[in-house]
Amino acid sequence: MFAPDFTLDHLYMYMGGYDDALGDAGLPSPQSRFDEWLYKRHPEWRHLPEWWAKQILHANGGDLDRTLQEIIRLLDQFLATDGAEFVHHPVRVTPD
Repeated sequence: MFAPDFTLDHLYMYMGGYDDALGDAGLPSPQSRFDEWLYKRHPEWRHLPEWWAKQILHANGGDLDRTLQEIIRLLDQFLATDGAEFVHHPVRVTPD
């Protein structure tokens, strides 16, 4: 997917589309679990008018690169703990 002027709104739409596709396929939503995991750590974000990534952007002074690094750091923490079931390690087959 290509977005020449990437914004957090693009990320939001991509994540929403992916989550909808999983739901259509009858698969669990990692997004809702991640959101709940975030809100346990930052309950003040739950009822704000902007989604949680915008709160991270504001905390990083509007720096998109730092914001994306923070989102990835949080995602890594989630996948290492409560979201471990969503991690799939492919089996690598090496020729003999």
